[in-house]
Amino acid sequence: MLVIPAIDIIDGKCVRLFQGNFAKVVEYGLNPVEQAKAFADMGLEHLHLIDLDGAKNGSPKNLNILEQVVKSTPLKVDFGGGLRTISAITDALNAGAWKVNVGSMLSKNTGALINHPLNDKIIAAVDCENFIVKTNGWQNQTTIKVDELLNRLVEIGIYHFVITDITRDGTLTAPAFALYEELRQRFSTITLWASGGVSSYSDVINLKKIKVDGVIVGKAYYENKINLKELLQCLQNE
Repeated sequence: MLVIPAIDIIDGKCVRLFQGNFAKVVEYGLNPVEQAKAFADMGLEHLHLIDLDGAKNGSPKNLNILEQVVKSTPLKVDFGGGLRTISAITDALNAGAWKVNVGSMLSKNTGALINHPLNDKIIAAVDCENFIVKTNGWQNQTTIKVDELLNRLVEIGIYHFVITDITRDGTLTAPAFALYEELRQRFSTITLWASGGVSSYSDVINLKKIKVDGVIVGKAYYENKINLKELLQCLQNE
C-alpha cells in the first residue's frame, strides 16, 4: 500500500484545514518545496499537493510551486485545486503533475470526459459528508451519493479515486473505515486512496487490511503523530 504525504497550500505556505473549513486554518510555517524535498529524503515516492487557493477560487493559483517541486525532487506529484476545465487540467500536467485531482468538474460536467485521452491522468477526488458528495472546495452540497458518482465515473473510463470523508479530515479521529470497506467491496477493480482522519500506524494497517491501495497522510505528520519513515518500515514488515 502506498503512503502519500500531503501538502496543502494557502498563500505559498503549508497549511491544514479542519473539516475543510477555510476559517479554521493551521499554518505550519513550512516552505512547500523544502517540505517536498524532506519527504523525498524519507524515501517516499509520491506527494499529494493541493492548491487550496485554487480550490476556493476555481482555477489553479500555485502551479509555480508544482513546477518547483517536480524540478527539485523525484516525487510523483498528484496535484489538485481548481482544476475545473480541460485547459486547467492540461496546464497542471504541463507543469509536471504525475496525475491531477479533479473533483467539482466530475460531478457537474462528466460528459466532457467520456473516454477522454486524459482519463488515465485523472484521479477523481470525491469529497463527501455522510456519503453525500460536496464540491467547490467542500463549500457546495450536492444530492449525489458517493457510490452513484463512482458508478458514473467508472462507466466513462476513470478508475483512480481519492475518497475523503470531510467529517474526518484534519481531525485525527481515525479514517472512515466503513466507507472504504463498502466502496472496496462494491468497486473491486478501482485504485482507491483513503484521505482524512489518519492518526496512527494502526489506522494505516487497518486500511491496508481492507485492501485500500493508498493512504494520504497530512495532519498526523505535521502534528508529530506519525513518523513517516517508521510507517514505511511498519508496512514493509506487515
